[in-house]
Amino acid sequence: MNTKALSSGLRVRTIAAIVMTGMSLFPVILSNAQRDPVDVMLVLDKSGSMAQNVPGLSMTKWQVLQESVQAFLQAYRLFGEDADRIGVTYFDNGRLDFGAGGLVDFNPPMNPIPLTGPGSVQADMMAKSPGGMTCLGGGILAGYFAFDAMHPNRNMIIFTDGLQNMEPSVSQAIASDMVINDYNVRPDGTGFPAPPLDLKDPTLDFSTYTIAIGDNALTVLLQDIAGAPVNTVYDGSSEPLNSMTDLDMELPRIFDGMFVDALDQLSPQLVDVRRVQGNTSTSFIVNPSADKLLIRIAGDPASIREARIKIEKDGRDYSSRIMPGSLTFRTFFIDSAAMGRYNTDLSGAWRVSISGPSSRFQVTCMVNDEMLDVSAAAAAAEYAPGDTIALETILAYSGDPVTDASAVIALVAKPGVDTNDLFAQAASVDPVGEFPTEPDSDPGQSKYEALIAFDTNFVASLQPVIDTVRLIHESDGKYGGSFYDTEESGTYRVVFRMTGNNADTGPFERFVMRSVVLDFGEADPAGTGFQVIQAADQGAYFQLMPKNKFGHLLGPNRLTQIQFTVNGDPVQLTDKLDGSYEADVPDRSIFNPDPRVVVDIKGATFYDDKFSGIEGSDLTFWDKYRLWLILGILLVLLIFFLIRRGGT
Repeated sequence: MNTKALSSGLRVRTIAAIVMTGMSLFPVILSNAQRDPVDVMLVLDKSGSMAQNVPGLSMTKWQVLQESVQAFLQAYRLFGEDADRIGVTYFDNGRLDFGAGGLVDFNPPMNPIPLTGPGSVQADMMAKSPGGMTCLGGGILAGYFAFDAMHPNRNMIIFTDGLQNMEPSVSQAIASDMVINDYNVRPDGTGFPAPPLDLKDPTLDFSTYTIAIGDNALTVLLQDIAGAPVNTVYDGSSEPLNSMTDLDMELPRIFDGMFVDALDQLSPQLVDVRRVQGNTSTSFIVNPSADKLLIRIAGDPASIREARIKIEKDGRDYSSRIMPGSLTFRTFFIDSAAMGRYNTDLSGAWRVSISGPSSRFQVTCMVNDEMLDVSAAAAAAEYAPGDTIALETILAYSGDPVTDASAVIALVAKPGVDTNDLFAQAASVDPVGEFPTEPDSDPGQSKYEALIAFDTNFVASLQPVIDTVRLIHESDGKYGGSFYDTEESGTYRVVFRMTGNNADTGPFERFVMRSVVLDFGEADPAGTGFQVIQAADQGAYFQLMPKNKFGHLLGPNRLTQIQFTVNGDPVQLTDKLDGSYEADVPDRSIFNPDPRVVVDIKGATFYDDKFSGIEGSDLTFWDKYRLWLILGILLVLLIFFLIRRGGT
């Protein structure tokens, strides 16, 4: 099992029988001792942008999400237990729920929730169409209020593809960071529970796992939500996607990883996730203590439909156990009990062969293992550009550290260019054909959506470069390493691959993926442009272009991350979509011609001084002291008048 402890203190144990099969003895797992039930609440975005087509697929984002959720639920059924619960809530302008809402028993023996057909989540999603805006805070509230104190293993998986643009919303401001409330700056959503909710310290603790498709502004918000709890036992994980490239493979991979993270009491673990071309084969090593095996093959609908899949072990063909899948995947599943009926066991090399189309497929291998413990992390909760990313894994078997792993490697996919610079410097593109968008979407959000849908050069520039870090055993089964090349803002995705073979574990391989978004850091006073421009046609206006210590831009779509006040009154900024932001200079009162100007960028104060200290303000002596000069002149005239009057 993974690293989280069981809330009730129950220990998971395995009851095994010995089955005589000719000359060999094979352990067959008959049952697991009772464990706490697990709650999983899916909070899914069905706003208008989810109706956008995925480049290269005859599917929308909403349809790809349906497929990924279906694969997740299939695994939840195969690895789950009777009292596990599931809930689904959808958000756009308002709230919609699966069934009657809340959490429902997913696997009761007599009447489980169907995976397909009437009463299934699949049918529920197929009956819904994306539309409207994005009330992320409302969706989280709806998910949270489905939890109850009687079920302690509470997990929420959030998916969204755009910045929130309705209330209630999740705040990133210093004073209200990670608090969901109605801040009266956006339209109100309907049907959601009443705020507030402090994600840092909720009454009912829960773990949050987030998935976002978008620019750094969005992915950082979702990363912050996953890492919000002050009780770090409930820290979740976040998986960002900055494009729709291979979305039919990427999204199921992410949901598989979150299945493993959220349901760690069930002991599911990823053996590996691989991308292969059609008409090839690949093999996975299953270790002796594994008692369940799932292999999933994913690809585009046409390729999956035409693919001929063969699964073998020790020369025996097990392909008849491949389940009917969905549009984009096929699943193979077998457990130790079933293997006993074949007079063999689960451990060994499993070969997957795909023939037919020559297109790419994703092959995922997952096992259930009560004995081998695996965890991996990019250790710190938050990084900024230039920081060293600490990489670590921990391996144990039956509670004892594994100190002799054959190899522990981290493949780090880092941005090839600073993604904020790339976004700022890319020219806006006009959507081609039907391209659903959200009403009143922020200009930065609209620009990014169009770029990843239509600008192939922009998408190509988003592709990462790969570095390899070999992790070294430090102590007690902990393996560590460091990654230093972090100047660029963007997503740093780390694939941990672990292999080993000793007398206890037998041969094993494991896969863990972690992602962290490094974003901008702090504005550099020397590099950031901040000035007042005097324009004959529009009067004076502020111009702000934030840059960090490396000279990289904050980029577009950051209106919620820049707070700008003049004399305590908020100033409305305009996102110019090139990394700069502008605002009209308010009329200055004769009583306060040199007001205080405060600019906060990403929670740090960049400027807090008089208006006259800004480059280009051109505040003349007359502007600054006009009131006093006028009062002085009036006083002189009054004195002169009094003197003249006294002399008559």
